[in-house]
Amino acid sequence: MTRNKAIIVDIKATTDSSLRPTQRLLTLSNYLSMSPKSYDEIAKFLALNTFFDQRVSALYIGELIETGVICVVGAFGWSTSEYNAFIDFPIDQKYPLSESIRSQQIVAIENSESFATDYPLMKIFSRSGRWVFNASIPAHPIGGITFYADEICEMDLETELFFIAVGSLIGLYASRLPLALVDVARKVRQEIDLPPIPLTDRQVVIAGLLERGFNNAQIGLEIGYSESLVRQETVAIYRKLQVTGRQAMQAIRRLKLHNEASSEEGQE
Repeated sequence: MTRNKAIIVDIKATTDSSLRPTQRLLTLSNYLSMSPKSYDEIAKFLALNTFFDQRVSALYIGELIETGVICVVGAFGWSTSEYNAFIDFPIDQKYPLSESIRSQQIVAIENSESFATDYPLMKIFSRSGRWVFNASIPAHPIGGITFYADEICEMDLETELFFIAVGSLIGLYASRLPLALVDVARKVRQEIDLPPIPLTDRQVVIAGLLERGFNNAQIGLEIGYSESLVRQETVAIYRKLQVTGRQAMQAIRRLKLHNEASSEEGQE
């Protein structure tokens, strides 16, 4: 492996079927089968279990939404200030994860001065602790995974196939999002007036229910997800809309209804 250079691993070229799934892949598969799980929980499991041999210290999962923006939907190993600094970034900007998703290839990079030069925008996702290796793995159709490791990871064929399989399992888990929920999201998007900040379809559904005063347990029953997942998505919605909580969401709803009523009175 060339040192201090980005490594591009072509998924289509790594098709050796003689390699058997490892026990960690089976464990990950079993873990994902016990749904529902939040993406934060999945990120934690990946870092502490699936990528244990890679000595991963931090990891995040990015979802590519229909607007062409990658949103961080789950993370582990970051301080509160680091996590709060995360931004949603366009797929066409130069990030290891965006390159991985666009090319459907693994992008593996060692920590060096060239990393900061090649990926200047990555300062948003900077780590306070020491790291020596970064890898981004596509996870179709959700988006991809990026992790930071404390050791150099030699990208041999077995490792490449392992990473590909992990991404495929995460993508398969994400594809279980019910189609009906996506349809509901589109209808809600037409009915509610949210600021022009990218929300996933699921977040649009939840935002609409938050405006109507539903609590997390009620939302979970309404859309068929766990309360912990709804709570995580609610926090993400508040962050993206820059509001402080449920009461703020309800205030937005009341203000919108007031404006609609005033508009109707002015037309009479």
